[in-house]
Amino acid sequence: MGVLVVLAAPFRSDPFWDPVAFSWPILGILLALTAVLTIGLLAWAVLQSEEPGHDTRELVDRATRRDRGRADDVRYRLDAEAGRADPSTPGRR
Repeated sequence: MGVLVVLAAPFRSDPFWDPVAFSWPILGILLALTAVLTIGLLAWAVLQSEEPGHDTRELVDRATRRDRGRADDVRYRLDAEAGRADPSTPGRR
C-alpha cells in the first residue's frame, strides 16, 4: 500500500493525468444521450422494412446485364493480351 502512495503521489497534482475535473452531470448527460440513441437505433431497425416498397427487378436486371457486359469486356481484353483471343469473334472496342 505504501508503494502505491509513493508512486501515485507525483501524478496527483499533474494536469496531464487529470486535465478535466470529473462531473456527474456531464456523465449523466452522456449516458442518457447514449441510451436514447441506442433505443432509437433499435426502434429504427425493427420498423425498417426488409423489402423496398416498389419493384426493383428491372433495376437489378439492368445492373446485372451491365456488369456481365463489363466482365465480358475485361475477359476479352485479358485473353487478347495473353494471346488466347478467339479470331472468330469480332473485336470489342
